Amino acid sequence: MFYDALCQDRNRKHSEGTGSWFLISFVAMLLALAVLNACTAASSNTNPASSSSAQQSSRGHFLTLSGGLPPATVGASYNGTLTVSGGTAPYDFELSWGQLPSGLVLDQNSGTIWGKPVKTGAFNFGVHVTDDKGLGGGHSFQITVSDGTTVVVSVTPVTATVPSSGTKQFSALVSNTPNVAVTWSSSPGTISSTGLYQAPKVSVNTSATVTATSQADTTKSGTASVTITAASTSPLSITTTSVPAATAGTAYTSTVSASGGTSPYSWSVASGALPTGVSLQSSGTLSGTTTQTGPFSFTVSVADSSAPQQTATKLFTLTVNAGVSGTTITKSFFGADFNGSKVWPPTDGQNLSANLGGIRLWDDGVKWGQINTASGVYDWTALDKWLDRAQTAGADVLYTFGDTPQFAAASTPPGSCLSPGAYSCSPPTDVNKDGTGSDAYFQAFVTALVNHAAGRISFYELWNEPDYNGFWTGTQAQLVRMGKDAAAIIRSLDPNARILSPSAHGPTMATWFDGYVAAGGAPNFDIVNVHMRGQKGTNPDPEAFLTVWGQVQDELKARGLTNLPVWDDEHGILKGEGLTDPDMLAGYVARSAILRASVGLQRQYVYTWDSPAPYGLQGNASGTAWNQVAGWLIGHTVGACTVSGTVYTCALDNGQIVWDTAQTCGGGVCSTSNYTYPTTYVWHDDIVGARSALSGRTVPIGYKPILLENQ
Repeated sequence: MFYDALCQDRNRKHSEGTGSWFLISFVAMLLALAVLNACTAASSNTNPASSSSAQQSSRGHFLTLSGGLPPATVGASYNGTLTVSGGTAPYDFELSWGQLPSGLVLDQNSGTIWGKPVKTGAFNFGVHVTDDKGLGGGHSFQITVSDGTTVVVSVTPVTATVPSSGTKQFSALVSNTPNVAVTWSSSPGTISSTGLYQAPKVSVNTSATVTATSQADTTKSGTASVTITAASTSPLSITTTSVPAATAGTAYTSTVSASGGTSPYSWSVASGALPTGVSLQSSGTLSGTTTQTGPFSFTVSVADSSAPQQTATKLFTLTVNAGVSGTTITKSFFGADFNGSKVWPPTDGQNLSANLGGIRLWDDGVKWGQINTASGVYDWTALDKWLDRAQTAGADVLYTFGDTPQFAAASTPPGSCLSPGAYSCSPPTDVNKDGTGSDAYFQAFVTALVNHAAGRISFYELWNEPDYNGFWTGTQAQLVRMGKDAAAIIRSLDPNARILSPSAHGPTMATWFDGYVAAGGAPNFDIVNVHMRGQKGTNPDPEAFLTVWGQVQDELKARGLTNLPVWDDEHGILKGEGLTDPDMLAGYVARSAILRASVGLQRQYVYTWDSPAPYGLQGNASGTAWNQVAGWLIGHTVGACTVSGTVYTCALDNGQIVWDTAQTCGGGVCSTSNYTYPTTYVWHDDIVGARSALSGRTVPIGYKPILLENQ
């Protein structure tokens, strides 16, 4: 942090624990998830909003989970992967019931089941998957574990639902014998020698069993459970109310659905026209890529499989918007610093997990002098704790160098160093002012660190804010030499790791950073890193970032470094800057992230997630705003924001974000102005997660951004 943005308690320890209410809430959440996994449908919840606005929940779709899991053998390495259809990556997998064979684990990020089983048997279990938008789905699976000599037969799928008189293809996998032939049987119903099951005609839902018996050992077989659904007598109808908008030049996919009648259904376009390049498949999927723009009205027809056949039709309008030129945002854009708080995992004001792709380690008890306590002595305890936390959260790690240990510094402290110690901003004594010397102290630490954490630390920042004498009192030549040595070690021991420049600030880009590059520092880093808070009292204005961004761009152009990615690994409001209202702080967090995304910044880290209230994001409205903006941006392309008077608008490939800097909040009340929105938009979302239908020609906008959407 820069000297004009410091508070006395920036490294203060935080309170322990979260209290009994947190435990009760957490248990309740787990129970709710278990119920969800057992269901095949869920009711929609609407969000509160004004009485003049109709509302719609976004949780009305489910993911499809599948995967043919092969049999396993005791003591042998096993690997099976589950596949998700639909939703938005990344996904989160978890067991919903039953148990895996002992020795196998489910990777919550990839859906891979791996390990070495230690016990034979047939193990049934359920898996629930949740996507990046909170949509979910589940399925049951079975893994059979043998001793390697016993014939094992596994049938896929383990469970299936088949309509009355319908068919379903099954397959069998035979292990531990060269004769993999099976004999199929079923009751009720019939099944062919190739595993094609034919359900009988039923008037009520009926259970059936499909069996595959090994021809090598007829005492060994595998089974699948089938539910035969009775033919529907309800009328056929199209349940989809509207189709989402498309973007010209971007691949589009959407599905129309029906209910009643007898599945399977067959879809077609009865009249009207789709945009060129987009077609309706017989399965009900609209897909393709078009260069046309505008509204396209068409009528779809669906026919069922009953006799006599039922049909239904419905009129839809597909709006194709012009493409947005900009940056596609990934989860890694959303990173955070932490202040050593014992609150973990990080959550927002709705007790939802923080949407974080990266964690920066700086004020977490893991600086150079805190790990390297004496020459050749290293304490990795705190670092390993943070690396484990990051791995569990699915976040990568950025480690920041800083804090020269006392044993490596001159005997007299500089007098300007900030915490953690009086010697932390000193240059090592074995590096001379002109950059010569052995640099043995720093090289030893970097070598030990990379050897210990290679593959777990993805990024290294060469020094924290050396443009301020609270963190560095050495020369440019000394820091360039140390950066050169560190880069050589990191690139040798962990070629996949990437290196960030020492962090300067906007006003010092033309002075300190320029001097570092002039001294030969550019080859040391792969990424330009700048702390881009607004300067000279402007930081409470989120848009002050744009001035700093201009300073950064001017320097990078002057030095020919515009080809490098640019990060901001420390920004946020600080104590004493006059912003304390919860609504204002939430709006500040949202606007800060949106503006950084709009200019093409590759990554940004808020400092800090767990700062003392009200400045942090842990468990409050600011955390909720962060998560909502992440939901708006991740997977979407955002263009440069534009301003008209006090109104900022930022184009997305699926909508527009808008706010009014002239508005304010206080005491739970926020002022608004009326914004005339483009007629292509039909919904607006706010930063607490409420979605409302647009009506009329204007929508209220205020200090806190809203998202206008057409889907």
